[in-house]
Amino acid sequence: MPRRLLRRVIPDRETVHQRAGLARRWLGEDDLWHLGRRSVARAVSVGCFWALLPLPIQTPLALLTAIFFRANLPVTVVAVWISNPLTMVPLYGTGFLIGAYLTGTPLVPLDEMTLKWLGSRLPELWAGCILMSILGALLSYYLVNTLWRFKVLRNRRNRNQPIGKA
Repeated sequence: MPRRLLRRVIPDRETVHQRAGLARRWLGEDDLWHLGRRSVARAVSVGCFWALLPLPIQTPLALLTAIFFRANLPVTVVAVWISNPLTMVPLYGTGFLIGAYLTGTPLVPLDEMTLKWLGSRLPELWAGCILMSILGALLSYYLVNTLWRFKVLRNRRNRNQPIGKA
């Protein structure tokens, strides 16, 4: 993981403590700011979960969930921005297609879609997005955890190799 880059970009705990006010007690835990394998894996998982749900307040909900699960807060915020104005249509469109498939809803051609038709299909959107967010959270947790372990093992192996003759 790009640990040095993250340490330069992410504010440290002391900076947040100075500005936190009443939230100091919750924001002072070490896991919320530590760039460890488990904390970062939890953070990416929480961020992916909330990013794949079509809600306007994803970041505050992700932060509250991160505090509850003791995940890294800055990494959580970055992970939530998987869904941004450029990626919303593909993400939620895929969620809608999955939900329509699960519920057996027939699809109409794009030129026949209206806002009224889309508004009546919110259960399909939510069914697909909930499934995607659960799967995305699980997969991202295990992916980050596994990649981090491989990186640590590779670094350990490289440190233990003897230096070649010049």
